Amino acid sequence: MTVKAPLQAPPSSDRILRAILAILFSVTCFSILNAISKTLTQHYPVAQVVWARYVVAFAFMIALFMPRSGLKLFRWHNVGSQVIRGLLLFCSSFLYFNGLMHMPLASAASISLSSPLIVTALSARFLGEPVGTKRWIAVCVGFVGALIVVRPGDANFNWYVLLIVASTISSSLYQLYSRRYGQTERPDASATMATIVGTVAAAPLLPFEWVTPDYGWDLVLFVGLGAMAAIGHYFLTIAYSQAPAAVVAPFNYMQLVGAAILGYAVFNDFPDFWTWVGAGVIVCSGLYLGHQERLRYRARAVRN
Repeated sequence: MTVKAPLQAPPSSDRILRAILAILFSVTCFSILNAISKTLTQHYPVAQVVWARYVVAFAFMIALFMPRSGLKLFRWHNVGSQVIRGLLLFCSSFLYFNGLMHMPLASAASISLSSPLIVTALSARFLGEPVGTKRWIAVCVGFVGALIVVRPGDANFNWYVLLIVASTISSSLYQLYSRRYGQTERPDASATMATIVGTVAAAPLLPFEWVTPDYGWDLVLFVGLGAMAAIGHYFLTIAYSQAPAAVVAPFNYMQLVGAAILGYAVFNDFPDFWTWVGAGVIVCSGLYLGHQERLRYRARAVRN
């Protein structure tokens, strides 16, 4: 099923600018979120950290958007798809937090950069958009870059990398659902549904692993975790509803910069040479895909 609305008329320059600013702000929030989650999972169970990420995010949604949106915050045109979207985000978070416990921030971020490649590869199935030979070549080259980062044959291969890979696949599917239904759903309502689904999905795990925070600073981090998640995904939804995925997706690569800075500043981790090489291949492939998509989008807009 193809989303027709964006192809009928190109979005205005103001909408494009809003989308770019929204995705940059979203990426900043996610970089901070990952640093906080890595800090908390050193002392608390992952299930508890994931649950806090969602329940606090839900509270922020109510506090920030309920006065303006009222009950519209709980009105969705396609509840089933919204639930699937929320479950995909929950799976992505749970897998990513587990993997991040045992990996540097920048290495995990480098692998997650392959998400736009997966989005492109699956766009024909989910969005009804043809991929084409050039884009398939770029996708394949990008996945070679991901293999350079992962290095599956290395003697010191970190098996937790596979959790990041699985998380990236879930995140890519989440982005596809955001793009597919972003034109018909309110961004605040979509973000709220994701927090509800994540809270419910994580709750059954709590009785087996709960650890009561001992320090006030830990409570601040838990609240900050949920705040970054709420704000980040809200602006992510805005970005994908304001502009084509080809315009928005390349700006996700800024997450590598944030991860490298925070990883070095907070955890004294810095990517090795091959991680930078692989990340560079992924970024170049993604930027080429974005360029090809913009050209195709403009051609379709002119025809329409």
